[in-house]
Amino acid sequence: MNRLIMVTALVMSAPALAAPSVFDRSEIKDWTKQPEPTTEPTFKPPVAQKLRLKNGVQLLVVENHKLPIVSLALVVPGAGFAADPKGKGGLASFTADLLDEGAGGLSAIAIAEETDRLGASIGIGADADAAYVTVSTLAKTLDQTIDLATKLVTQPAFDDKEAERVHGDRATSLELRRDRPREVAQMLLAGAIYGPQSAYGHPGAGVREEFASVTVADARAFYKETWNPAVMTLVIAGDVDPKALQAKLDASLGAWKPSGAKRGKPVSAAAAKVPSRLLLVDRAGAAQSDVRIGLLGPGRKDPRFFAFEVYRTTLGDGFTSRLVQRLREQLGITYGANASMDWRVARGPFVISTAIVTPATGQGIFETLKMVEELTTTDVPAAELDKSKQNLIRALPARFETNASTADTFAELALQGLPIDWYARYADGIRKVTAKDVKAVAKAAVPARSVIVSIVGDLAKIRADLDKLGLGEPVLFDLHGAPVKK
Repeated sequence: MNRLIMVTALVMSAPALAAPSVFDRSEIKDWTKQPEPTTEPTFKPPVAQKLRLKNGVQLLVVENHKLPIVSLALVVPGAGFAADPKGKGGLASFTADLLDEGAGGLSAIAIAEETDRLGASIGIGADADAAYVTVSTLAKTLDQTIDLATKLVTQPAFDDKEAERVHGDRATSLELRRDRPREVAQMLLAGAIYGPQSAYGHPGAGVREEFASVTVADARAFYKETWNPAVMTLVIAGDVDPKALQAKLDASLGAWKPSGAKRGKPVSAAAAKVPSRLLLVDRAGAAQSDVRIGLLGPGRKDPRFFAFEVYRTTLGDGFTSRLVQRLREQLGITYGANASMDWRVARGPFVISTAIVTPATGQGIFETLKMVEELTTTDVPAAELDKSKQNLIRALPARFETNASTADTFAELALQGLPIDWYARYADGIRKVTAKDVKAVAKAAVPARSVIVSIVGDLAKIRADLDKLGLGEPVLFDLHGAPVKK
């Protein structure tokens, strides 16, 4: 027998060394018995260091040296769709979309190639109140990534050819809105809450007829006026040295001093006069009805914030919420339902969202309104109240789970004008909420008789049941969300 075969045979015949088990590493001695619960750990949100660049950009730095990665979030207040000029809906989003389509002497393709080379990702977009630039990269390529992102923010080309392509893509998307019933239902609800031509009431992407007149010249002008470093906040979370980072940024983004930029006017968000509480779109043959129910919600700095969050969670946040348990688990008429609050600089919309199987549309809406009404008249049972509060408290760490989510969380605080240590008091605020607090905020903020109902569905099959809900005469819209002429 040759030497190799002998060695192999000896190895194969030797007793295998047992790999250490995860059970061996635990502190549990008897696995036949359920372990006693331990003390719940106390979560402390990360701390941000507050600095400022020489051109006025507020800089928030959260050090996290566990991994050699970094995330950035630049928030640009006043550059969101609430600032769209009259008749130019979609301009803010279009402008943000163009920033990475050529900048600082680089083409759109060159920007994409450089981003890949750096191992980075860059996203640019806009919501109601602000525009955003989000970046994730490696610590070793951070300086180069900052240089690239600075070019996008400070030197966008607004190339006519690229703008024409992006405009065409967005126009096509608006044409295809008819195939996105959830978007149409949401759009109609926002228009009813605020007024369809208002800052918060018009669609962020615009509508077909208006967007056709939006030009690259409009985008250049909008960028010049609203992308103002004096109001920006840049949040950076990850493996960084704050002082070295500030010096680097002062030499790049901090050196940018554009002319013509203005401070945006505060958004005024008030409830519009509602001609009807029922908004309908006929989608013949639809297997389900896309439903949005809502109204103008409270302000972000409302002292009832914590009570409202517990109310919202009890009603429709998560699998154990009332909406999901009733509509899905007991009745089996929807896959899911949720109640969300879009916290904005001004008062945002509170919206219940679901899609109900067509034959049960009327029943589902009736049950939903019944649950909304019950919360205004009856105290939430102690066990259910505690569950809602614990769900919120235990979800808090997820806001800081990654560098990207940490940067986004601090960017939101900056936009809302809240102190950067606000989340250090969050859990205590939730714990103090009582059943009476929940009932009081439900009664004052979400009375069932005031909510607006927006539905995209097969009217031939659902109209008779909807007429029984007592919501009044409906207003009809087409599949694009335009009013149907009588």
